[in-house]
Formats: sequence, C-alpha cells, structure tokens
Amino acid sequence: MAAVIEPPKLELVIIKMWMRRYSVQKPDVTGVVSLGLVLNLFLMRPTALGETYTSLGMVLAVPLVYLHIWHNTKRTRYSNAVIRWDIASLLSLLCLYWLYICPISIVFEMSQLDWVLKEFVTTLMIALVYGMFLMDAEANRRFFKTLCTVISVLGLSSVITVALSAILGSKDALFLFSLNVKGYTEVTLHQETSTGAIYFPFSMLYGDYVSGTVKLDRYCAFFREAGIYQAVACFCLAYEAFTRRSKLVMFGLAGGTICAFSSLGIALLAMSIGTIFLFSGSRVASWRVVITAVILGLVYPVSMYTPYIGLEDKAVTHGASLSDRSSSIERGLEDVRRNPFGNGLYSSLGKNDGICLLAELGMIGLFGFACKVLLLSGLRLGPGLNWKKVATCAPLLITALVSQPIAGAPVMLVIGMVFVPRVVNRKGRAALRLMRPGMPEILASGPAVVTAKQMSVDSPLPDSFVANN
Repeated sequence: MAAVIEPPKLELVIIKMWMRRYSVQKPDVTGVVSLGLVLNLFLMRPTALGETYTSLGMVLAVPLVYLHIWHNTKRTRYSNAVIRWDIASLLSLLCLYWLYICPISIVFEMSQLDWVLKEFVTTLMIALVYGMFLMDAEANRRFFKTLCTVISVLGLSSVITVALSAILGSKDALFLFSLNVKGYTEVTLHQETSTGAIYFPFSMLYGDYVSGTVKLDRYCAFFREAGIYQAVACFCLAYEAFTRRSKLVMFGLAGGTICAFSSLGIALLAMSIGTIFLFSGSRVASWRVVITAVILGLVYPVSMYTPYIGLEDKAVTHGASLSDRSSSIERGLEDVRRNPFGNGLYSSLGKNDGICLLAELGMIGLFGFACKVLLLSGLRLGPGLNWKKVATCAPLLITALVSQPIAGAPVMLVIGMVFVPRVVNRKGRAALRLMRPGMPEILASGPAVVTAKQMSVDSPLPDSFVANN
C-alpha cells in the first residue's frame, strides 16, 4: 500500500539515505571478522602458503568466529531457510564422504593414514567453524563481498605489474621479495623468477610461459598455481555480477584471470560471461538465451586457438602439461574400473596421481567422486536449489575435474557455502539519485507519493528471515 509522505519528510528521508551511502563509517565487528576470515583463507590449501600453514589457518579461524558470536550474543542474528539448508547439505555431504573414505582407506591398507587423518580433521574443523559464521545472512554477504574485493585487488595488481613490465621492458626493477612456496622454491636457484616472487605492487609470480619468441609472466595472486586463481576469480566474477555489480571489481577479476595466462582460464572466463548474461535478469528471457548460446559457442575456439596459450599452441610448446594430466586421468579411470569402491585416499603416490578429480577416481571411488562433485557444484536439492549458484560455482567444478587438485581443499569448502540471491532489488538506488543540486526546491513544490517498493534498499535476501539468537 502506498504511503503518502509530505515534501519536508521526503527530503529528510532522501538526505539520510544519501548520507548513509556516502558517509565514511567505522568498520563494525562483522566487517572486521569478515576481512580477517578472508585473509585467513590465504593460509589454507590451495593457496601458496596452504601446504605449510593450513593448520595455523584452522586455529586462527576459531577466535575470529568466536568474536563475531560473542559480539552478537545480545543481538538478533538473522538467517533464512535457504542458507541453513545449504550449509547443512554441505556438511552432510562432507560427513558422508568421510564416512565412506575412512573405512575403505583402512580396509584396503594402501593409504597414507597419517595424511588421511590430517585432512579429515582439517576439512571438518574448517567447515564447521566457517559454517557457524556464514550461516548468518549478513555475515555471508559481507564475507563474499570482501572475498570478491580482495581477489579483484590482487587481479588489478597483476594487471598493473604486467603494464609496468611492458613499459620498463622488464619486470626485474619491480621485484620486492620472495615467498617460500613448498614444492617450488627448494629446487629453484633464482628467486626472482621462481614461483613465489613478489613484484610491485603485490603480484605473486607463478612462472614464465614461453611460446616461441614470446615470454609471458604468469601471476597467481597468492594461490599455489595460476590455474587455481583463474577458477576462483571466475567464481567471484559471477558472484559479483549477480549481487553488487561493481564495474571496478569485475574489471580486476577479469584482468587477473587474463594475466594468469591459463588455457582453461580463458575458456572459463568466456563461459562465466555467458552464464552471467543468462541469469542476470529476474527471469530467463529469450534474448538472453541467444546471447548465452553465442558466447558459449565461442568457448571451444577460444580455448583452442587463443594465440600462445590456446590448447593448439600449448600442445606444441608445453605438450607435457597436457600429456601428464591425460595420462593421470587414464590411470584413474582404469583403477576405478578395476575397483569401483576406490583403493583409499592417498593410496597412489605416483607422479601426478590425483592431479585432478577425474585422476583421483581410483582412490576415492565412484561414491567419493559423486560427493565431491556435489560439494563443488553448488547443487543443493530441496529449498537450497539455486541455478545461479550452480552457474557461479561451475568454474571451480570444471577446474577440479580436469585441471587442478582442489576438490578437497578447505578454501573450496568455504566457498561452497556462498549464498547467491535469486533476486536482488536495486530500485532503492533510484531514490538516492534524486539527491542532486536544486532538488529540494523541486521536492518542495508539492506532495509526493513513495511506495514501499521505491523506498526499499538493496537486499540479497529474498526470503523471510528467521531469528537465531
């Protein structure tokens, strides 16, 4: 029902909305904890420091989440049925996965049980702690908004480093320091060109990609490999497009994906843009389907024929990278044909075994494979079913299936708790745009009618809230 507001009151409402939007506010506890938990992710697998500091990240997450819960003890924390079902489904799938993996790892006596135990404790602990925080609707929104911003800033840094390197003729003058990345720097003599080298402003080098006379510097934004960063960046690009829609943030995410110079990354970027077009509206219109079909039709030629980093050129210059993965996948498929139950986690320690989820089939079996696919895909049956979330998580699933060993990584479990709103109401911004020089005189000329729909503010939560005290 429309509410009639007299001009002086309407003017006061608009002024307050304008001040709320543009004033500098001190950070609240939820914002500080969100930033802390996002930065804490960079101590966990599959980031550059994750192989060494995942346990530290698990420990640090506890006081951060406790701070949030303690601060909101006497306040109402809001959740909704979709978020609760989503996180409960993820935790249930994770428990089912471990209830299956632990017995077969023990029975077949082929697994490194100390590694299995370490991953079991780590993944469950991180999922439970982060789940307690992300079940709060506002905390979920703030956390993933912060994550997108941080990943975008790292992408912008890569773009700046690439641009400055082109201007200076070399990146050597931009070198700052080097991080020790387990598995890389121990065998590298020149720290300035190794994985972990940090260049101005804060770009982490993954390595050089040489194709003929062309040398491309690949940046990985503090992830273990450039191919992992591009998956997370494409995820964040879709989430940002479905929620806040900051052009600067999306530019940083797209630019960072390109600067990773990953064959799969370029294809996933095109695919993400296509799905964004398809799901950006409140309903799937026919013209969106056509545009999406055209963009998705470009994925194959883009991945195959992009100069230097396309699969056609890569097969000539970096054929080992492709053959290693294909051989590992073939071994995984052959092992699961012999034993569909799987031989147990970490039961095969050959070179490149488990390099991706398909290659891991022989270890985790068909049931373990299905659990990990559901965990990564964002597909939650029941009230949590949301195709926007499935589209947002698609880059992570595709990367895990054929390219990178990220399916069981703690960071991926946390990302799987994202809540992607089905509808985001942005019409409240129209009232803010009324605040222009000379508008008070116009508003004072007569009464105005403002409906509840017009006065609403952005809300990523379409469903009614349920208070959790």
